[in-house]
Amino acid sequence: MARAPATRTRRWKLPSLENTGFMLVFLGLPLAIYVIFVISPFVQAFYYSMTDWSGFSKKMNFVGLTNYLTLLSDPVFTKAVYNSIFLVLVLPPLVIVLSLTLATLVTVGGVTKGEVQGLKHSGIYRVISFFPYTVPAIVIGILWAQMYDPSSGLLNGILTAMGFEFFKSFAWLGDERTAMGASIFVIAWSMVGFYMVLFIAAIKGIPADVYEAARVDGAGRFRTAISITVPMIRDTIRTAYIYLGILALDAFVYMQALNPSGGPANSTVVISQHLLNTAFKKGKFGYATSMGAALAIITLVFAAIVFFVFWWTGRPAKWKATGTGSAPVARATPVAAPAKPAARVPSTPRKPFWTDKTVATVSHVALIAWVIVICAPLLWVLMSSFKTTQQIFGSPFSLPTSFNFENYISAWTTASIGNYFVNTVIVVGGALVIVMLLGAMCAYYLARYEFKGSKIIYYLMLAGLTFPIFLAVVPLFQTLRGFGLLNTFPGLIITYVAFALPFTVFFLYAFFRTLPQEIAEAAQLDGAGPWRIFFTIMLPMATPGIASVAIFNFLGLWNQFLLPIALNTNTANYVLSQGMASFASQAGYAVNFGALFAAVVITVLPVLVTYIIFQRQLQGSVSPGLLK
Repeated sequence: MARAPATRTRRWKLPSLENTGFMLVFLGLPLAIYVIFVISPFVQAFYYSMTDWSGFSKKMNFVGLTNYLTLLSDPVFTKAVYNSIFLVLVLPPLVIVLSLTLATLVTVGGVTKGEVQGLKHSGIYRVISFFPYTVPAIVIGILWAQMYDPSSGLLNGILTAMGFEFFKSFAWLGDERTAMGASIFVIAWSMVGFYMVLFIAAIKGIPADVYEAARVDGAGRFRTAISITVPMIRDTIRTAYIYLGILALDAFVYMQALNPSGGPANSTVVISQHLLNTAFKKGKFGYATSMGAALAIITLVFAAIVFFVFWWTGRPAKWKATGTGSAPVARATPVAAPAKPAARVPSTPRKPFWTDKTVATVSHVALIAWVIVICAPLLWVLMSSFKTTQQIFGSPFSLPTSFNFENYISAWTTASIGNYFVNTVIVVGGALVIVMLLGAMCAYYLARYEFKGSKIIYYLMLAGLTFPIFLAVVPLFQTLRGFGLLNTFPGLIITYVAFALPFTVFFLYAFFRTLPQEIAEAAQLDGAGPWRIFFTIMLPMATPGIASVAIFNFLGLWNQFLLPIALNTNTANYVLSQGMASFASQAGYAVNFGALFAAVVITVLPVLVTYIIFQRQLQGSVSPGLLK
């Protein structure tokens, strides 16, 4: 739909020289942080990948492509590449099919007469399905590692209770035949809810008359989904496929939590796991960086292939609503008066099997089953957090006999979860405030002021969304060490800010361009300077967009695992994700599973409460914000 000329955004000229400080703060400061801690490490990585740098000395020799040639004969690397390709081929289609099916049931699975409707009271399915996305990936891995536990895991307990004695002590993650499949299920479990919400937003953007025209033409539900829904949200599906493919190529957190050693016979090892082990355990930073460069190349090739396939297949023609069906109208021709018809026995039309009631029932059953799959692990962890280790092993399905909070006290104090929680609040709180302020200023400046190179800076910011973080880990480690920020809160905070800037600027740039400029121009005529215009007029007007980005950034920063594990090795400064990983590895020896489950609840609770409070605003901003 074309916009009226009156709503077109007019961009201002640059402030005069006396307001140079405005430009330096609004554009120069965030850009400097971004270049130093994001762009520079990525550029350095490609140089380091062609050296024999050990990482622990300044000495390095240029070896050209030797590291890349060595990768070809590295059995662990080649296995990791094979596993990554397998994940790309299996995970994105699986998640997209599941999430698109659930989204279709929720949005257009209702009655087939009158207004296009989804299932009644289906909002609860949407809210619960989003739960796993709010849980830190490292916690999801720890949770499901316990679910898969051969002796006390919930999964084997359920299968054994159903009469499948073969699974009494089956090691899902310890068997080469099932380790990868079990891992893929965990990643899908955590991702389906987010993409379900993404597809719901996209489907709701399809005009209702398109579906009504299809029904008039006699199209059934399945044909409507294939011929209308899928083609008309084609761009959304492509975006989802690319994001999921990038996740599959860099599934470090899930694989590290489920199988830190790479699984039996390296059946679940991924490139990022091998990279970290090679760099920080074997002291081969140059060789490890070549793995990151290879991962970056593979990621770019994957994205290019996806774009090419979608371009090659072309955009199908949109369904045209005719309102009278597609049957051709015959020309009127004079006909003789018809003979008196013979008497016929009236026949009762056959009632179709897939009635609205039947479809609604099947849809509710399918969605309830999915809700159970989502909630069962979370409820099991909650119940187990009030049990002793003996009770967890002896009766994993029973309710706790009493609400004993000793496990929470033990997790908070003995396991230092309380310290990790405070550290996380400091790091995430500081990073969130800084990135929202700098991101809003940078986005506002790029959206509202005209100058040469503005588009280059904007697209440079967007490029940060596609960079695989693992490529920058090794040079970033060296950069922080050079500034004296390694293993410190300020170092972690500024790194969080740098890597969250691209998304923040990308989202708010589009938002600032939609705000009316006449109010700001009136304030300028009244003598208000650029600082006052931004902080007293434009920033308050952008509150809805800033709130949405802040929620997404909070979830991402709270759940961050890779950056702290590589750049924050001081135990006293551990954040929750690191502390949980450390506690989980120790729990295997200390066998304090009750305290471990209590620690999981403590870690999940803040983000889950945040999501429940802001879920309407969060879900409402998913499609408009991420797909512009």
